[in-house]
Amino acid sequence: MLASQVTGLSRTALFAHPDTVLNSDVVDQLNALLKRRSQGEPLAYITGLREFWSLEMNVSPSVLIPRPDTELLVETALAHMPEVPGGAVADLGTGCGAIAIALALEIPTRHIIAIERSAAALKVAAGNIKKHATDNVSLVMTSWLMALRDSSLAMAVANPPYLRDDDEHLPSLSYEPAQALVSGADGLQDITSIVTQFKRAGVSGAPLLLEHGHQQGALVRELLRSHGYININTSLDLAGLERISYGFLPVS
Repeated sequence: MLASQVTGLSRTALFAHPDTVLNSDVVDQLNALLKRRSQGEPLAYITGLREFWSLEMNVSPSVLIPRPDTELLVETALAHMPEVPGGAVADLGTGCGAIAIALALEIPTRHIIAIERSAAALKVAAGNIKKHATDNVSLVMTSWLMALRDSSLAMAVANPPYLRDDDEHLPSLSYEPAQALVSGADGLQDITSIVTQFKRAGVSGAPLLLEHGHQQGALVRELLRSHGYININTSLDLAGLERISYGFLPVS
């Protein structure tokens, strides 16, 4: 993949022509990239690209690298669309815009609001929205749902920070933005804020879908229950682990 990056040749072309001779400038470029990778920098940041929902997304160190597990958030949202009230759908903490763009392309009749508190991340998202020509997506800079009107959303989805500030995995994630990963001593600070704020911003009967750590399912379900959400459930990822929990606002 790095050789493809510096030569401009597809991976197929490189495999088909293993005798291709690289000039010294290209070799120097490749060695520089290999050094970055050997020091632990994620491939997505080196190439500036990551695939999500079969779509090529531009990424930078300003945004979290989209994970395959997060595609389950999109799948779960689409599965519940038939029962969602009319109105806009929000992607909270959009990062590079991957979730918002996937939803926008799958449900083009819905207005998708991509919310992000980082100006640098919003710039990346804006580039991806333009790249995929998703004209039903709007960008809003705010902290979660603070800037949205009361009863303005028919659904919200979020892949918020959910790691504890002492999580053992943080050293291996040092290249990614900490504000997109860490959420207080219990890892639930941001999820709690979203659950609380959506009660005001969501319409009657609107669902809230939250990605979380595989050991946080019971805690997130109880959090939803304690705030009055109904029809609470959890979707499992491909490894059979609890990954997406959701609940609906009561119908008034």
